[in-house]
Amino acid sequence: MGLQDLIVTPVYLLFFYALAYWIRPRVTNRDTRKYFIPGLTVKFIGAISLGLIYQFYYRGGDTLNYYNWGASIVWEAFLDSPLKAVSLILAGQEYPNDAFDYASRIIFFGDLPSYSIVRVAGLLSIFTVNSYYAISVCFGAISFAGTWALFYALYKYCTPIVQKTAIAVLFIPSVFFWGSGILKDTITFSALGFFIYSLLELVKWKKVMALNFIILFFSSYLLYHIKIYISLSLIPGAVLFVYIFYFSRAVKNMVLKILLTPILLIGVIYSMYFAALKLGEDNRKYSLDAMIETARVSAEWLYHVSRVEGGSGYSLGDDDFSPPGLVRKFVPGVWVSLFRPYLWEVRNPVMLLTAVESLALFGLFVFTLFKIGVISFFGDILSDPLISFLLLFTIVFCFAIGVSTFNFGSLARYRIPVIPLFAYSLFFVQFERQNSKR
Repeated sequence: MGLQDLIVTPVYLLFFYALAYWIRPRVTNRDTRKYFIPGLTVKFIGAISLGLIYQFYYRGGDTLNYYNWGASIVWEAFLDSPLKAVSLILAGQEYPNDAFDYASRIIFFGDLPSYSIVRVAGLLSIFTVNSYYAISVCFGAISFAGTWALFYALYKYCTPIVQKTAIAVLFIPSVFFWGSGILKDTITFSALGFFIYSLLELVKWKKVMALNFIILFFSSYLLYHIKIYISLSLIPGAVLFVYIFYFSRAVKNMVLKILLTPILLIGVIYSMYFAALKLGEDNRKYSLDAMIETARVSAEWLYHVSRVEGGSGYSLGDDDFSPPGLVRKFVPGVWVSLFRPYLWEVRNPVMLLTAVESLALFGLFVFTLFKIGVISFFGDILSDPLISFLLLFTIVFCFAIGVSTFNFGSLARYRIPVIPLFAYSLFFVQFERQNSKR
């Protein structure tokens, strides 16, 4: 932490709070207003805490690498020549001739998903005098924008559970911790929030406006280019949402809906498979075979590092990543992403936070099943288009990260897109069942 952090960071905090108080009347109502400033505050707490823990506890890590070997180099280039900084921010996969001496020092150059974070952090470094914590606060503000869009969209969908929606979306500790600092997860979580917001505005509320299409396109673009597996996990759920939404309006018979929905689900899964095949034709890196091989290599490497360093590795039983092997890993992969680590698997204080949250999430899940009943639970899910979308995305995404991570530390960060959506889905189903009884 340098002198510029102590001077510039408070200035940016004051600026964002002033901006928040000015914006609040325009983006809140009587129900949501009280959550706006606290929601922003926990984002700032998460952003600053992330930096402090990586700086003084881990002594390094991705967030500091984006700063030291990315944003700081853009800042140096800016001091040399503003045009060189612009060249670095706009650079593709080839080194810019006028800024080669700086670009060659950026360790993320050529890795477009990671370099996207360097672009944002580098641009912000120019306006924050290269203060790490001021840049982090800006990332926290970016995260809050998408998070509030997600919260408002889900609140609007079911207004009576506003308090539970706020808890699920705004105040889960691991989400605002891992989703607020200088990391890919901050940008992708914000983009996910805007994606769901714009999709609901267009489909549910029929607000066919240019702005909503722009938000949907830009958020999809960010998810595709920074973490493509989030995009692939969203495809089946988003298509299912549109199908069920219009299908449920046309068919009023509940029994017929339950019988025909699995047929639609099979069609959606096939469309996802077809989309993945076409994607692989255009780019071999994202073919099904390549993604399976990448998952296998990533899982083995992370598990090996965890074992060697005495870290928080886990196993799903065997090393078989063939299609039959992946089918066997489906349930364990989803389970580990949602409900592990267990308390007896904790190896460090940060992991304890994840374990407590996993236990609370498991308790909420079991409570919902017992309160509603297994058959009624799945019936309620299939009868609502949004909940079908959110839970299908949760299952597909959890499977993808569960079978390719094999490290609880990384898993805690990767899973933040689905934890709020899963918790909200459980709260929603509880309310709907209680409301139907009334």
